[in-house]
Amino acid sequence: PMKAERRKRLGARGEDAAARHLIERGYTLLERNYRIPSGEVDIIAEKAQTLVFVEVKTRSSPRFGTPAEAVDIRKQRRICGAALQYVSDNAAGDTPARFDVIEVFAENGGFRVRHITDAFSFEAP
Repeated sequence: PMKAERRKRLGARGEDAAARHLIERGYTLLERNYRIPSGEVDIIAEKAQTLVFVEVKTRSSPRFGTPAEAVDIRKQRRICGAALQYVSDNAAGDTPARFDVIEVFAENGGFRVRHITDAFSFEAP
């Protein structure tokens, strides 16, 4: 369980780094860890009248491929399901939306952030 705990802490710190990255670039954060029973979105932000649903993937090693590669079609569908619920709850159906992935690499005691805009398109859940 020690390993899982460390991974969870790393993930949370990676999400903080991603949130800072977005704020520094003029995004407004609307939600963090938005959850419904069938899925979750790490960060929901807005910029230029566009809703941005962000999946954050943090890695401390390149051993298992790029973080973005971990966002497979099943994961994308779960994110899209949560995004649909958010849009419905917030009457945001007319607002353009996109799905981004932010890769966070833990290195040299800090974090390097790679923001992939429009990382995937909507997949019906």
